[in-house]
Amino acid sequence: MNKFNRILLASGLAATASLVANSPAFAGTTGKIDLSGTVPAALSMTVNSIGAGSLDLSPGNHQDVKIGTITDASTNSPSGLKVTVSSSWKVVSGSNSIYIYDFADAQHADAPTPGSRIGRQPSEGESIVVNFTNTNKAGSAYGSSYWISGSPKKERTHTEVKNRCNDE
Repeated sequence: MNKFNRILLASGLAATASLVANSPAFAGTTGKIDLSGTVPAALSMTVNSIGAGSLDLSPGNHQDVKIGTITDASTNSPSGLKVTVSSSWKVVSGSNSIYIYDFADAQHADAPTPGSRIGRQPSEGESIVVNFTNTNKAGSAYGSSYWISGSPKKERTHTEVKNRCNDE
């Protein structure tokens, strides 16, 4: 090979090496990227109280007074949502008090009558699981309505209620 061809070959190799070293690399058209992180659980719902300012506290039989609704309940938690209701389970105004004898709920916020009842007087501070606004997976939950009933025969004193709850 003559000297001219060797110079040309060396120049060509140098130019190719420079091109390879200074140009971007290209990846294949397939691949995998793993992303991970933590998404906090989110819960949304609308709770509406009904008639709380106009409950009749006169002595007597107070059956099935609708007190509230839950609508638009949803969560992104894979374990779902669980709604509970807790109270002192008595309605007090001045010297008048009505002990709550029963708690009931029904599916849908516009339900006209109660569905599921606990069928007993709740203990003071007891948390009751709401039957219809609960899920075991992410997504929307049914709306529901809530009722209370006063003492069935007579207004009980706090001591009578406490003794009855302790006997059960």
